[in-house]
Amino acid sequence: MAAAVLSAVLAGTALVVDTEAGAAFDAPKRLIALVGTALAAAAALAFFRRGDGPAARPWIAGPASRRMALGLAAAALLLAFLAALASPRRALSLDAMRALALYALLLPLGASRAIEKGKAWLTGTFLAVTAVNAVVSILESRGLFHPFPLETFGDRQETGAYAGNVGYLAITLAFGAVLALGILLTSRRAGVRLAAGGALGLFALTLLVNRNLTALTSTLAGAGVLLVVLYGRRAALPIAAAVLAAVIGVVGYAPLRDRAGEAVNAVRHGNWDALVSFRGGAWAAALEMVRERPLAGFGPGTFAAEYVPHRLAAEIRLRRQFVAPLLTSSYAESHCDYLQVFSDAGVPAGLAVLGAVGCLLAAAGTAALRRKTPETVILLAVLAAGATAALTWFPLQRPVTAVPILLVAGRAWRVSASDASRDTEDAP
Repeated sequence: MAAAVLSAVLAGTALVVDTEAGAAFDAPKRLIALVGTALAAAAALAFFRRGDGPAARPWIAGPASRRMALGLAAAALLLAFLAALASPRRALSLDAMRALALYALLLPLGASRAIEKGKAWLTGTFLAVTAVNAVVSILESRGLFHPFPLETFGDRQETGAYAGNVGYLAITLAFGAVLALGILLTSRRAGVRLAAGGALGLFALTLLVNRNLTALTSTLAGAGVLLVVLYGRRAALPIAAAVLAAVIGVVGYAPLRDRAGEAVNAVRHGNWDALVSFRGGAWAAALEMVRERPLAGFGPGTFAAEYVPHRLAAEIRLRRQFVAPLLTSSYAESHCDYLQVFSDAGVPAGLAVLGAVGCLLAAAGTAALRRKTPETVILLAVLAAGATAALTWFPLQRPVTAVPILLVAGRAWRVSASDASRDTEDAP
């Protein structure tokens, strides 16, 4: 039941749009994610059966890095709650904290036995709805289909399909591409491999159409981890082939070639604002928030309200202006999930999150290298893609990307136990 609800959440956060809402994309997706997560948690708890021994207490099994990941994640959540209580915008922050607490339930759900039995359905649902968005995005790029009218700045912003924003869709495509590649390389069933290969080709084409450098980098990072773990030293050739394919795509597709050319010109002329797609102001504002309140931050959910005054304070202190493409531009996120934890919840919480991510990657990497089962390897690769995307984007702050990556993180933590004796031979 929990897996069925979460499959509906994956589909809803990818495809549901309410054109009558003020936030036509984000509002319905967020509602589906929060309500669905609560229902899935209730279903999993209703059928929870307590057992004896390490298998029934997975938090005590496995390497120390695995237990540290759990402890640091719990500490970060507690520190975020304390930051909300101490926030100068307490009402706003406590409201955001309630949503954060519900999203946090996706981690134990991903680690639960209920999800273990339904992971094939979850994987299939995620790939299917991502494929739907990919097809719509391609049709939008060719001017053949526009499901709803949008006011956008530049033609690159018109291909977000039902995800809405092209960045959200591109990060989802990156996760899907790494997952599809893993299934293609590890599955023993011809039909599954054929479907995975088709999905991989579709996602790769849509990544080119959307021209999102963060997503392309995340895809290459995840694919690189996957190939290295699977093939070791022999991975050099397929990695080179993947890089060559990316270069051919950049050179052969004129809009992406122009985008790469803009980045090269930005480096050549020292235009760092353009190089980082004008994220400098958001990063500077976040750092200024950390300087002002290093212990507890300003509270979860407050970055949008604090962005402008702290960006101006950073400009005054650094004696430089952080430009944006539009005079009306603002930022609701710092465009770096790690940095925003520091600005929203303080340095201790930020260090706890970094430690939890590092320990989880270490535990998942140890399991993948030791056992090299399809599931452990693919989970590590998708985690690597998500960790890379979080450097210059905010996949943990949008339902369409947060739900899958948090479920993957929970599942990776579960299978990283050294005594996990029921690893499956198929993809997660």
